[in-house]
Order: sequence, then C-alpha cells, then structure tokens
Amino acid sequence: MKSIMKRIIKILLVFMVSAIIIYSVFTLNEFIAWCHENQIFLFTKEYNVLTLDSEKIHEMGDAINMLSNEMEKSLDSSYYASNPNYHSIAEYYDPLGFSVWSYIQNGIGNISTSYINISILLGITIAIAYTITTSKKINPTFKFILGYLGVILIFPQIYMYSYTQRFWDISTTYFRPFPIYFYIGYTFIFVLMCIINHRIGIKMTKNLNQAIKNN
Repeated sequence: MKSIMKRIIKILLVFMVSAIIIYSVFTLNEFIAWCHENQIFLFTKEYNVLTLDSEKIHEMGDAINMLSNEMEKSLDSSYYASNPNYHSIAEYYDPLGFSVWSYIQNGIGNISTSYINISILLGITIAIAYTITTSKKINPTFKFILGYLGVILIFPQIYMYSYTQRFWDISTTYFRPFPIYFYIGYTFIFVLMCIINHRIGIKMTKNLNQAIKNN
C-alpha cells in the first residue's frame, strides 16, 4: 500500500512540476512579447523616448481614447432622464484613467490565462509518459506504443477540442505549427525519461547484485 501511495505521489509531483514549468515558460515568453509590442522596456530604467514607434503609440492612444470617450458620453443627462436607476461606471472612475487601466488589465489578463489549458494538458501528458516509461510490468514495445505513439495521436485532438469544442480534420489537427513543436518537444522528453529510467534500472540491478554478493 505504501509503495502504491509513493508512486501516486511521484506521478502527481511530476504532473504539478511539469505543468508549472510549462505555464511559467509560455506565460513569461508571452509577457515579454506583449511588453515588446507595447514598447515597455524591461530590466532597465534608461531608454530613449525618441526611438518609440509613433504608429504603435497612436494605436494605443486610439484604443484608450475610444473607451474614454464612450465613458464620458455615458454621463450625458439624457441617460439619467430616461432611466432614473441608470448609473455609469464613469461616475466612480476617471474615464481616461479607467481606460488606461482597462487596456493594461486586458493585456495582462489574456497573458495570464492563455496557457492554463495547454499547461495542464501537457502536464498530464508528461505524467502519463512518466507512468508508462517507469512501469516494470510493461515491455519496451508496449511502452513505446502507449507512451509515445498513443500520446502523439491523442493529445493534439484533445488540445484542439479544448479550445474549439469540436474535432478537426487530420491536416489541421496533426500538421499545424503547434503540433509539430509538440512532437519535437515530446519526443525529446520521452527519450530523456527512457534514458533516465534505463540508468536507474541499471543502477538498481548493480546494487541488488552487490547486495546478493555481500550476503
């Protein structure tokens, strides 16, 4: 019973660590890209304002002004005359300040939530691969079929369905850029786990043989 619990805990740890690392890497990369797109300089207090892209600054200004203007229009007395219970958010917040906050919040919110599903799915995938490759009851052929080919075939379908709530054709599911990156990354992880498991097996066998000799 203890051995079963230990194995379950190990599998859960593999899932959690994998999901957290994947989420952190993807989210950090997306955050850096968002900062670069919005010309926000990271890790420095010194920058040249004259090097900013004026077109991008103009686009940001348009987006912020659009919401700010709509909020100011909502304060028109005609709204209150037609509906005594009407309340505008501009009554509580400065329209321009709220518009800037909204722009930043939408950007950060999208970044922080974009990779939750994929991180969980990849964490589960790695945990499954770990479970299969470290199992002593499964022969190498079935380990390859279940742990590698099975995941390669099933995961892209689950991933696409989780975002679109529908299944796609073979070309869209298996040959888009992201699945190709997944194949490369998962192949590396699967081979690495097989090598680590093989080395652990050799070490355990040597220790067992040494223990037998000593006895």
